[in-house]
Amino acid sequence: MNDVTKLVDQVINGLDQLRTLFDDPSSLRLSAIAEDIVRLEHAIDKKAYIDAAFAQVCAIADAGKLVGANYPDAYLMEKLGISRGEAYNRLARAKAMFAPVTEPDRGGLLDVEEAERRRKDQVQARRHADAVPAAKQDIIRRETDRLLKAAEGEHMSIYAHAMEEAKTRDEQDLRLTVKRLVDKANRPHAKKNPNAGFEKREATLGRENSDGTYYVRLDMTAGDYALYKALTDKGLAPNSNIPPDRQQDRDPRTRGQRRYDQFMAIMRQYEHGEQTTNGGAASVVVSVTLDDLADADATTLFQTNVGVELDAFELVRLGMDGTSDFLLTVDGITGVPLHLGRSKRLASVGQRIAMFAIQGVCSWAGCTTAMSECEAHHIISWLRHGGTDITNLTGLCPTHHRCNNDHRDGSFNKGYMDYDPNTGTAVLVKADGTRQTNTSDPAMHSAVNRIRKRRAMRAGPPGTTHRPVPRVILRP
Repeated sequence: MNDVTKLVDQVINGLDQLRTLFDDPSSLRLSAIAEDIVRLEHAIDKKAYIDAAFAQVCAIADAGKLVGANYPDAYLMEKLGISRGEAYNRLARAKAMFAPVTEPDRGGLLDVEEAERRRKDQVQARRHADAVPAAKQDIIRRETDRLLKAAEGEHMSIYAHAMEEAKTRDEQDLRLTVKRLVDKANRPHAKKNPNAGFEKREATLGRENSDGTYYVRLDMTAGDYALYKALTDKGLAPNSNIPPDRQQDRDPRTRGQRRYDQFMAIMRQYEHGEQTTNGGAASVVVSVTLDDLADADATTLFQTNVGVELDAFELVRLGMDGTSDFLLTVDGITGVPLHLGRSKRLASVGQRIAMFAIQGVCSWAGCTTAMSECEAHHIISWLRHGGTDITNLTGLCPTHHRCNNDHRDGSFNKGYMDYDPNTGTAVLVKADGTRQTNTSDPAMHSAVNRIRKRRAMRAGPPGTTHRPVPRVILRP
């Protein structure tokens, strides 16, 4: 038994005993336990350091290969059960605290001294990390990510200083402090480099708010911002983007709402052009079965190919009340769509819609990535003469598409997607031969899986051979 095993056993046993003592909070006096719980809280801050160190161990060992993936974040996600975002944060902290410091490549004594300064800053940052919780370390990492390439030489100095400041500042104050340091480091280089802002352009999709809205952030270059402002300013006029029969003497919308409506008008105009190109198929696709429609009410949520569930009101706002249905007939036994073959390598729009109806999300076991982010994968590769027909296609997100082993030989501990003719679904065959189906919540609620569930509930007595052919309605 190594030292790590012994110490982890002690921590687990101690936490188990402590948890038992807290079974009845009413029996505990605050004055008797407060100081100890404060000590525990500060002690747990050290786990952020251990997390980063373990992430560095995984990076050095190329641990992604141990789970049939390309990068160590997959190992952390699978073995520790953490999110992709948390895995990224731990690896980013590991890089900052433990990865070899990048040395200047200009040559000369000054560069040697600069490299030594960076190494000392890294050591200092590690020393302070013991007392800095993970949340604050992630704030520091996110803010220092804004450093321009030309200012990267200041990264370790800012990082070390921020770790020290984190001991005495709350999260908001720490964010402002690090932001100021980063802005100061960027300022001289932003003036010299005309592409400095272009390097940091970004569109970020946020999580859903409690009121059903979503937060979206745009970091724009000055030119793009000018264009955005010019186009959306046109919507600030009263009654803009409101049908003539609904216009009033006084427009009740705020300026922000008018700008938003103008932006969405631009988006819909682009979408109209896309539909013309794609033969009428829309960017947002909603899959429903006839049973779904029969049971629906105003609060019913429908699955979409972008991973956002929409109610009837949102569908009408998207303009789906005026569209015609795209009916997809699927085999009554396997649930596989019929007559969707193709002689070309690239999947058609119709085939992509069919994949969404079958699987809902990426078909890799456990994945929940929306179909709009997925790529059409040939189960038997095109180079091995696999056809572009629906029984040989499945949607995979870019991460898992790169994890697929087209040779199907278990090399590099990678698995591959296969087709199950009995169920009509794609399954993951791991390197050890075990087969796994994606049973994540959005996958189980795909249109075809909902049909399968309904059919199982309505199954006739033993010996029944007639099985009706279900239909999936896809509203493009």
